[in-house]
Amino acid sequence: MAWSSEVNRAVEEAKQLLRDHGYDCNTTAEDLVRWFKADTPFDENFGLDEVLKEPLIVVHELVEIENVKKMGLALKKDVIVKNLEKVDDAHMIATEVELRLAASMKDVKHLRGRLENIRMWSEDDTVTPENKKKYRLMYSETLKVIDGLIR
Repeated sequence: MAWSSEVNRAVEEAKQLLRDHGYDCNTTAEDLVRWFKADTPFDENFGLDEVLKEPLIVVHELVEIENVKKMGLALKKDVIVKNLEKVDDAHMIATEVELRLAASMKDVKHLRGRLENIRMWSEDDTVTPENKKKYRLMYSETLKVIDGLIR
């Protein structure tokens, strides 16, 4: 697990990036650490230490947590496993914000790197049919954005 100074720095940098793009986020470093201590049904090989290395992934996590909290969910150990649909709705919003920021930063590498994740989410059994459809649309839209950026 990352040192608290690393978490604080990454959270502040991500929040500044969000502010620079017109998005106010009140998620704290403590919230982020609590989120990564929550149980998840997914086989995650991507922990907090890895997240902290990717500013746009930190952005994603902060926005996801912010939306989970807006839904009235407490950041408890079982918040994800007991609220899969709501958490996926928050995840969808976070992904949209992350991709918009990546596109505005012309970060083609990041956008390309997320395509496989988006494809996997569109096929995930824990995702609602409505969100699977949104992820498929997100995939095709991201391809178009990448194409526009590299031309």
